[in-house]
Amino acid sequence: MNSKRIITLVKDIKETWNTNDPYKIAERLGIVVLHTDNKIKDFTAHTIKVPGYPTIISINNSYTELSKKLLCAHELAHAILHEECINHFATTNANIACDVEHEANLFAIALLAPETLDKELSIPLTGMNNSLLKTIIDYNLKLN
Repeated sequence: MNSKRIITLVKDIKETWNTNDPYKIAERLGIVVLHTDNKIKDFTAHTIKVPGYPTIISINNSYTELSKKLLCAHELAHAILHEECINHFATTNANIACDVEHEANLFAIALLAPETLDKELSIPLTGMNNSLLKTIIDYNLKLN
Protein backbone atom coordinates (compact mmCIF):
# COMPACT_ATOMS: atom_id res chain seq x y z
CA MET A 1 0.00 0.00 0.00
CA ASN A 2 1.43 3.41 -0.85
CA SER A 3 2.16 6.07 1.77
CA LYS A 4 -0.74 8.38 0.85
CA ARG A 5 -3.24 5.51 1.17
CA ILE A 6 -1.84 4.54 4.57
CA ILE A 7 -2.10 8.11 5.87
CA THR A 8 -5.64 8.41 4.50
CA LEU A 9 -6.56 5.12 6.17
CA VAL A 10 -5.14 6.35 9.48
CA LYS A 11 -7.13 9.60 9.22
CA ASP A 12 -10.29 7.57 8.49
CA ILE A 13 -9.64 5.33 11.50
CA LYS A 14 -9.10 8.36 13.77
CA GLU A 15 -12.33 9.94 12.56
CA THR A 16 -14.36 6.72 12.70
CA TRP A 17 -13.30 5.78 16.21
CA ASN A 18 -12.73 9.37 17.44
CA THR A 19 -9.38 8.38 18.92
CA ASN A 20 -5.76 7.79 18.03
CA ASP A 21 -5.24 5.37 20.93
CA PRO A 22 -4.07 2.08 19.40
CA TYR A 23 -5.36 0.11 22.41
CA LYS A 24 -8.90 1.44 21.98
CA ILE A 25 -8.82 0.88 18.22
CA ALA A 26 -7.55 -2.69 18.70
CA GLU A 27 -10.30 -3.41 21.21
CA ARG A 28 -12.99 -2.07 18.87
CA LEU A 29 -11.62 -4.24 16.06
CA GLY A 30 -11.64 -7.34 18.26
CA ILE A 31 -7.84 -7.54 18.42
CA VAL A 32 -6.49 -8.86 21.73
CA VAL A 33 -3.52 -6.94 23.18
CA LEU A 34 -1.42 -8.74 25.77
CA HIS A 35 1.48 -7.42 27.82
CA THR A 36 4.09 -10.04 28.60
CA ASP A 37 7.07 -10.13 30.90
CA ASN A 38 8.99 -11.90 28.17
CA LYS A 39 12.73 -11.90 28.86
CA ILE A 40 13.77 -13.03 25.37
CA LYS A 41 16.61 -10.80 24.23
CA ASP A 42 15.47 -8.02 21.86
CA PHE A 43 11.78 -8.98 22.05
CA THR A 44 9.66 -5.86 21.69
CA ALA A 45 6.30 -6.95 20.24
CA HIS A 46 4.66 -9.18 17.67
CA THR A 47 1.34 -9.88 16.00
CA ILE A 48 -0.16 -13.31 15.55
CA LYS A 49 -2.97 -13.85 13.04
CA VAL A 50 -4.50 -17.30 12.71
CA PRO A 51 -7.66 -17.82 10.62
CA GLY A 52 -10.66 -18.46 12.83
CA TYR A 53 -9.08 -16.93 15.95
CA PRO A 54 -8.79 -13.37 17.23
CA THR A 55 -5.66 -11.52 16.18
CA ILE A 56 -3.25 -11.15 19.10
CA ILE A 57 -0.73 -8.40 19.69
CA SER A 58 1.88 -9.22 22.32
CA ILE A 59 3.95 -6.37 23.79
CA ASN A 60 6.97 -6.61 26.09
CA ASN A 61 5.99 -5.11 29.44
CA SER A 62 9.58 -3.91 30.07
CA TYR A 63 9.00 -0.75 28.02
CA THR A 64 7.63 2.60 29.18
CA GLU A 65 3.93 3.32 28.66
CA LEU A 66 4.68 5.64 25.72
CA SER A 67 6.90 3.00 24.14
CA LYS A 68 4.22 0.31 24.57
CA LYS A 69 1.70 2.61 22.90
CA LEU A 70 4.08 3.07 19.96
CA LEU A 71 4.70 -0.68 19.75
CA CYS A 72 0.95 -1.30 19.86
CA ALA A 73 0.37 1.20 17.02
CA HIS A 74 3.07 -0.50 14.92
CA GLU A 75 1.63 -3.97 15.55
CA LEU A 76 -1.91 -2.69 14.95
CA ALA A 77 -0.72 -1.69 11.48
CA HIS A 78 0.43 -5.26 10.83
CA ALA A 79 -2.92 -6.56 12.06
CA ILE A 80 -4.87 -4.23 9.76
CA LEU A 81 -2.62 -4.03 6.70
CA HIS A 82 -0.95 -7.43 6.39
CA GLU A 83 -2.16 -10.97 5.87
CA GLU A 84 0.87 -12.79 7.27
CA CYS A 85 0.15 -15.11 10.18
CA ILE A 86 2.99 -13.89 12.40
CA ASN A 87 4.71 -10.55 12.30
CA HIS A 88 7.01 -8.88 14.77
CA PHE A 89 8.56 -5.50 15.37
CA ALA A 90 11.81 -6.51 13.71
CA THR A 91 15.21 -4.95 14.01
CA THR A 92 17.11 -6.92 11.39
CA ASN A 93 18.53 -5.06 8.40
CA ALA A 94 16.45 -7.19 6.04
CA ASN A 95 13.25 -6.13 7.76
CA ILE A 96 14.22 -2.47 8.00
CA ALA A 97 14.11 -2.28 4.20
CA CYS A 98 10.98 -4.42 3.92
CA ASP A 99 7.74 -2.86 2.68
CA VAL A 100 5.64 -4.29 5.52
CA GLU A 101 7.90 -2.67 8.11
CA HIS A 102 7.81 0.66 6.26
CA GLU A 103 4.02 0.50 6.14
CA ALA A 104 3.74 -0.38 9.84
CA ASN A 105 6.19 2.35 10.88
CA LEU A 106 4.38 4.96 8.78
CA PHE A 107 0.98 3.86 10.14
CA ALA A 108 2.23 4.08 13.75
CA ILE A 109 3.71 7.54 13.37
CA ALA A 110 0.69 8.84 11.43
CA LEU A 111 -1.62 7.46 14.12
CA LEU A 112 0.21 8.88 17.12
CA ALA A 113 1.72 12.11 15.77
CA PRO A 114 -0.17 15.40 15.91
CA GLU A 115 -2.13 16.34 12.79
CA THR A 116 0.17 19.34 12.31
CA LEU A 117 3.31 17.22 12.06
CA ASP A 118 3.60 17.50 8.26
CA LYS A 119 3.63 21.31 8.55
CA GLU A 120 6.36 21.19 11.20
CA LEU A 121 8.70 18.85 9.34
CA SER A 122 10.93 19.61 6.38
CA ILE A 123 9.99 16.20 4.93
CA PRO A 124 6.31 15.21 4.85
CA LEU A 125 5.40 11.77 6.22
CA THR A 126 4.64 10.55 2.69
CA GLY A 127 8.23 11.31 1.68
CA MET A 128 9.95 9.52 4.57
CA ASN A 129 11.76 6.29 3.82
CA ASN A 130 11.73 3.42 6.30
CA SER A 131 15.16 4.23 7.67
CA LEU A 132 13.96 7.66 8.79
CA LEU A 133 10.65 6.33 10.15
CA LYS A 134 12.48 3.60 12.08
CA THR A 135 14.90 6.17 13.50
CA ILE A 136 11.94 8.19 14.82
CA ILE A 137 10.42 5.08 16.38
CA ASP A 138 13.71 3.83 17.86
CA TYR A 139 14.35 7.26 19.39
CA ASN A 140 11.05 6.97 21.25
CA LEU A 141 11.44 3.36 22.47
CA LYS A 142 12.61 3.30 26.06
CA LEU A 143 12.82 0.55 28.65
CA ASN A 144 11.43 1.12 32.14
